[in-house]
Amino acid sequence: MITEKKILKFRDLSLNKLKLMVKEVRNQKSIEERNVVSFSKNFTLSLSNYCQNQCGYCFYNHHIPKSGKDENRALIESEEIHDLIDKGIRYRCKEALLMSGENPGKFEIVQKKLKEMNFDRFIDFIVHISSLLLDNDILPHTNIGVLPYEDLKELKKFNASMGLMLESTSQKLFQQGGVHEYSPSKAPSIRINHIKNAGKLKIPFTTGLLIGIGEKFKDRVNALYTLKEIHNQFGHIQEVILQNFVYKKGIPYLPDKHLKIEELLKITGVARLIFGNEIPIQVPPNLIKGYEKDFLELGIDDFGGISPLTIDYINPSKPWPMIEELDQICSRSGFHLKERLPIYDKFINKEGFISENIKKKLQSIN
Repeated sequence: MITEKKILKFRDLSLNKLKLMVKEVRNQKSIEERNVVSFSKNFTLSLSNYCQNQCGYCFYNHHIPKSGKDENRALIESEEIHDLIDKGIRYRCKEALLMSGENPGKFEIVQKKLKEMNFDRFIDFIVHISSLLLDNDILPHTNIGVLPYEDLKELKKFNASMGLMLESTSQKLFQQGGVHEYSPSKAPSIRINHIKNAGKLKIPFTTGLLIGIGEKFKDRVNALYTLKEIHNQFGHIQEVILQNFVYKKGIPYLPDKHLKIEELLKITGVARLIFGNEIPIQVPPNLIKGYEKDFLELGIDDFGGISPLTIDYINPSKPWPMIEELDQICSRSGFHLKERLPIYDKFINKEGFISENIKKKLQSIN
């Protein structure tokens, strides 16, 4: 149970004190792992941004008018899928992120396009693309919102890992004017159930928090402990993302006060103290430009997927850093940047965590 005393203890820590405490935690790792920070070279297949939720902070959602390269799409075209796979091969990407709005198949326009491509359900479309990626020695990582248990079970056969952001455990976000007022499946209980189902199925799983959407410091700490408890039960969370909200023109949500970088740095250090060295922490590098050294000192071990060919569809105005640039930053800060697969090494040999399809591909990809 998270007591007010524990919350206050974390809140009162200065960043300098946190850095010292984080260093003590990191020093418990082996010398080989202590200063390694990872990333995955990937590309994104943005399949559909039709979504049953209407989160106040979301620019990706089809309800937000777009133009040009950000234009709304009911369903990705087959030609674009093949073009991106070809480019991904040329860039030597080992991961493809399959993303969409949640349950786009409920919309008539999406249903029509699926039928034109001879698919009955959106999940069948995902399986098809995942198989196509595997045929080209690219590992799929799917994050398409809350799914039924049976769909998760089916996708595990074709995915190296999967993901779903917890975002927050704060019920305040569902009140009138809150960012989740019109997003029923963002209820913490629903998303926690999804993450637990992934654990029951032994799916290597990525989750995380969205910081700066109306939650309080104690909500962030509570969410971190919630994820730790789930991981203690199932052992399947391979990383936790701490993603800061970035304002985009056209979205409904305008915070009373913008998130300070110090707040994100603090919760990063707190997350490292809570997780110890058991769960890696990721902060997207395109959202923290200029503060990479501070985040490294406060405990991150991963920069997530970095694409040489596709944009960050959630934050399209924030370009990915060049991998060479990030490598230099890490080196100057005393860290070694290392490429990884979308499934972390410790899950590859962990019994039951990879399907036969993925096991066969790992032999050729590695």
